Amino acid sequence: MTVPEQWKDGLESDTPPAPYATDGTDFGGAVRYHYGVALKKFLKFFPVFLLLWVQLFVFHLDYLLPVAIVGMFGVVWTLFLLADRLSFTRKCSKVFRTYPLEFRTPVEKYGMESTHTLFLRFGDQGGTPFTLRAKHALGRRRWPVGITDGVWFAGDEPFGGAIIVPGSGELLFLQPRDWAERDEDRANAGPERTEKAGRAGIRRPARR
Repeated sequence: MTVPEQWKDGLESDTPPAPYATDGTDFGGAVRYHYGVALKKFLKFFPVFLLLWVQLFVFHLDYLLPVAIVGMFGVVWTLFLLADRLSFTRKCSKVFRTYPLEFRTPVEKYGMESTHTLFLRFGDQGGTPFTLRAKHALGRRRWPVGITDGVWFAGDEPFGGAIIVPGSGELLFLQPRDWAERDEDRANAGPERTEKAGRAGIRRPARR
């Protein structure tokens, strides 16, 4: 589902300043922080749902069945969220280890969908700019504050990449919005760029 056009510029996160450098010098700190937040969110809810689930087997009381069902689905859901957050953080880390970070400004908010997906463009491109699909490493549904002022980008636009937002330090994983439409750009990229994209994990489209 696409968010109404009039909302796309107003929905911004209230994330506080990052506890690590966000000037392109410390992507390792950003990655470690996102791993830590993912685990903290998991540990906040998983034990509660697990307790709701296992108490049925401990007490053997039939009236606890509805509560146990809620617990079971909660366990599955929190495990899914943890795997998703760790996966996207790992994808960003792999890109940062392969490509140098460069500052790109301005950033155009092109649109957003309710499925944790943002669409953006870099304003310093010549000709027809790439529209990139951005997924927040922690699954947040809002625009990082100040993203239009510029970001630290690592990657190769026909394949994708990752960004660090100055200030908040939020990580977003990027790939072209219309992957098939960029087939020619990737075919003309040459073997060196293609091999590098493979090492960064962006040679093929990622799961949306």
